Amino acid sequence: MIRILYVLVVCLILTPLQAKPVEIVLWHSLAGQLGTEVKKLAAGFNNSQTDFVIKTVYKGDYLESLTSFVAAYRAKRPPSLIQVFEVGTATMLAPKGIIKPVDELMREQGMSLPEASFFPVLRDRYSEQGHLMAMPFNTSIPVMFYNADALIKLGYTADSFPRTWDEFEVLAAKLRQAGFSCAYTSAYPGWILIESFSAIHGHAMFESTTGKPIYNNQYVINHLERLLRWQKVHYFEYGGRTDDATTLFTSGRCPLFSQSSGAYNALVKLVPFRVGIAVQPLDKQVSIKRFNNVSGGAALWAVAGQSPASYQGIARFFSYLAQPDVQQTWYQNTGYLPLGAKGVFESMVFKNKHPSVVLAQTELSGKNNDTPATLLGMQNQIRQINDEALEVIFAGIKSPQQAMDDAVNRANHAMLRFRKNTNF
Repeated sequence: MIRILYVLVVCLILTPLQAKPVEIVLWHSLAGQLGTEVKKLAAGFNNSQTDFVIKTVYKGDYLESLTSFVAAYRAKRPPSLIQVFEVGTATMLAPKGIIKPVDELMREQGMSLPEASFFPVLRDRYSEQGHLMAMPFNTSIPVMFYNADALIKLGYTADSFPRTWDEFEVLAAKLRQAGFSCAYTSAYPGWILIESFSAIHGHAMFESTTGKPIYNNQYVINHLERLLRWQKVHYFEYGGRTDDATTLFTSGRCPLFSQSSGAYNALVKLVPFRVGIAVQPLDKQVSIKRFNNVSGGAALWAVAGQSPASYQGIARFFSYLAQPDVQQTWYQNTGYLPLGAKGVFESMVFKNKHPSVVLAQTELSGKNNDTPATLLGMQNQIRQINDEALEVIFAGIKSPQQAMDDAVNRANHAMLRFRKNTNF
């Protein structure tokens, strides 16, 4: 008996105490199935090691989460990580000291990310003076979804889908003749009808030197006048802000639908028809060359003022996220884009050609042709201003020129006020 007790005591002495894993709280804004995928992602990391635990907390939509973060930061009880949409980048960078830059974090922990393999536009969007400030997380681009079954009846396939707005108008007329109440609608109108249109045609929304908004140019005005004309003949139907127009597509009313590429998986599950996906049309009178599209989505920001152990866990989590197999599972299950399609991610994309990723290879692989709007301050407010202008246009209250002139003036005032208050 004494010998047994002796053995037990020795075992207790020699067996190291199991250290409690460091908890890293991640606030996110992805609900439903996407929220489930975030939990799976965290579980995958948690199961890959025993030193750290990622705890995911849903904090409402992006604006709600950002508002909660401001309050928590002031109360000195912020999360370790927070997911912030791309138009919140300037808010996270001003004033200084709110976040821990990703490049600095990884360097201090002796780790690195395959940034050379990231989509260039994606890397630029979350960088300041060439240094990555946040970890790109859920990324998307504006694309055109279509009711493939309806278009096949009209003789259209993926190869013959319209690539220009003139060709698009021909298709819209055929759809109306076929009995559809509407041909085309768009979610996120400010992002797609103004920002994306400007980007793919190579026209800046802001002056490169002063940052002054200039998207009330004739190219944007002509595009909005076209859509206003289409609205009168029922080729186009305005469906509201954010993703309100989704029901116009899923109900079968409008067979053509501009939306975030991240919606692909969800749309496929929602509708009884086959869903096609294509790039946004080009206006050959504006540009015969196609430039980079804008990227949307969100990034993960490491909050400043944490312990070295917490930063070590965050660095390891970011390294985990950047693994090709993790990226593959993420984009296949969510419809969002991987971090890149070349370098370390090339074989992954080649083996698993998700439709959104195929489009992203041509839409995001070049050099950014504009100063990232997110770094000019208050881009979320600017997008809201533009959404209001579009509502006024399609309600027939103001002409496209009047509405966009007003929007640019309001945006300029918002940016000046933001810079004055933040020294950004």
